[in-house]
Amino acid sequence: MNHSRNKKITRRQFIKGTAAVAALPLFSRSLPFYGSLAHAAEESDLVIAKNGTPSQLLQAAMAPLGGMGRFVKKGQRVVIKANIAWARTPEQACTNNPDLFSALIKMCYDAGAKRVAVWDHTCDNYQFCFSRSGLKEAAQKAGADIFSGHGRNVYKQIEVPKGKKLKTAEVIRDILESDVFINFPIPKHHFATELTLGLKNLIGIVWDMEQLHQIDLHQCIADINTVRKPDLVVMDAIRILTTNGPKGPGKTEDIGEVITSADIVAADAYAATFFKHPRTGMPFKAEEVKFVKNAYHLGLGEINLSKVRVKKVSAA
Repeated sequence: MNHSRNKKITRRQFIKGTAAVAALPLFSRSLPFYGSLAHAAEESDLVIAKNGTPSQLLQAAMAPLGGMGRFVKKGQRVVIKANIAWARTPEQACTNNPDLFSALIKMCYDAGAKRVAVWDHTCDNYQFCFSRSGLKEAAQKAGADIFSGHGRNVYKQIEVPKGKKLKTAEVIRDILESDVFINFPIPKHHFATELTLGLKNLIGIVWDMEQLHQIDLHQCIADINTVRKPDLVVMDAIRILTTNGPKGPGKTEDIGEVITSADIVAADAYAATFFKHPRTGMPFKAEEVKFVKNAYHLGLGEINLSKVRVKKVSAA
């Protein structure tokens, strides 16, 4: 397995990759607790793109990370874990934005990917999910294969050596064997865990999802993320679901952002702030989301965003 997240890019490559957005103004949304914006000349750990079409947002969000070429090399097999679990329309914000989805697939191929496969273990009937979300059509037009994990034969039984509560699991084999693994979540309200973000999106790589709910859902979410850490997280926050999640229908909010990072904990820590805590009415703090805190304690990423090099860019 070629874990390209461990590869460093040269200063020349970084400068070339960031040239497209270096001159763009920062957008106005303030993040007063981020002390890392001074690291503008360095490679960013977390990029937040706003103001633009889905394709423009993705381009702007990837450039400060070094571009997709940092993660995908020529001839590699890429697997994207999308969020297609529900038979909802794109406007309902329960599934990924089709235009962003298409742009992500095309970007992987432009970087040299030999094959791009998209997976999710849907909760509603997979045929309805794929068609109503518009994501099957978007994937096929962009040249990707799209698969549902509804058949047990596509899973592999593995041990979870770093898991605190989850010790074994059946995980989609294609994700385990991929050269590059991209997590493509959409932030949503969730009735069982308050929020669903990037870490929780990986519940959909497991055969027996109900078992995780019965053991300790928050800890199992963190545990399953130790199995195959994503090389890249692309957070689809163009429109999010703020009530009655994860299936909806519910209230939606047009955030208009795409967030990218190789650090899934940092990405979730930022995305949590989109939502208001039901008891305090204030934006969620990362440590208030149990699965994010659990993942941090397992060493899966940085929860303190003041320690993360954040770059905010405007895509248009």
